Amino acid sequence: MKLKKKYQLTLVAVIISVPISLLLINLLMLGFYKVVSKIRDTNTPFHESFAYPTMHVLFLLSFLLLAIVFSKTIHSLLKNISTLNSIILNLASNERVPNKIEITSEDEIGELTNSVNLLIERTASREMELKQQEEMQREYLNKLRHDINTPLTAIRLQLFYLEGENTSLPLESLYQQIEYIADLTNEFNRDSIDSMDSSYILYTEVNISDLMRDMIKKWDYLYRINQIKLQYHPHEKNLVWSSHKLLLQRLFDNAFQNALKHSKANKMEITINDGVVSMNDNGQGFAQKKQIQGLGLKVIDDLAKILNIKYTLQTSAEGTEFTFIIDQNIECVEDL
Repeated sequence: MKLKKKYQLTLVAVIISVPISLLLINLLMLGFYKVVSKIRDTNTPFHESFAYPTMHVLFLLSFLLLAIVFSKTIHSLLKNISTLNSIILNLASNERVPNKIEITSEDEIGELTNSVNLLIERTASREMELKQQEEMQREYLNKLRHDINTPLTAIRLQLFYLEGENTSLPLESLYQQIEYIADLTNEFNRDSIDSMDSSYILYTEVNISDLMRDMIKKWDYLYRINQIKLQYHPHEKNLVWSSHKLLLQRLFDNAFQNALKHSKANKMEITINDGVVSMNDNGQGFAQKKQIQGLGLKVIDDLAKILNIKYTLQTSAEGTEFTFIIDQNIECVEDL
């Protein structure tokens, strides 16, 4: 039965039951009054007898009883709505998928309950699919790590052979890059990416001046062939951060990569002063909004949060500047 029809019948029942109950109570008390008057042989008028106030008390009790009976219908509806609301809120939260609800009626509430059950089924099915995809991704990344380490080992052997053939070859930088790639593949797997947080990072003391000098050596060749001049000003040569060296390299690598690919600059200045690392190019800046949302800047933003580094990005037609500083209150700012 539909809710509209159900409550129409309820309204009709209320309208009919009130006068009927009054009439029945009136007749009952009048009959009782006559019987008692006949037994006691009294001529007390009805409105002055004990039956009159008793009748009014019964009237009030009957109204209260009718109110309780018909309010249960409203209470049942509200309870069903509250239950559905709670189930939907659980689905919207990060809690486990709730159990399906038993359908107890065939009205609109029953239809809504059936729809919520379908939503629960779809959500449970989707979560299962996501878990399967995550497992497949973990397996794929583990295989990928193995597949990357295998050719790296072969390259190491070939470099060792070349070094034996010609000891004058400058192969130290190549060895360093191979180790860097190997460290990256071993450091990041699917589990560490899913749960990455500053509490899982093993911090060590990192000399920022030495780290930046090594990175400039690494990037110098690519910058030179792209006719970009690298200038390094380590005014604070003993700046030490408590951080993670490999993640810092990734952070600065993405800043170098951004300037190399997008800036169209001819000069890049790196300055270390007053605890701040500044990387400034004289390129075209970010002319389009979509460039600002690139993967490189997303990686910088994520790594800065993980390492408790506050960074600012200022960009205009005259160039782009990154500044990095250790800060416990992470706050990333983009002034465009």
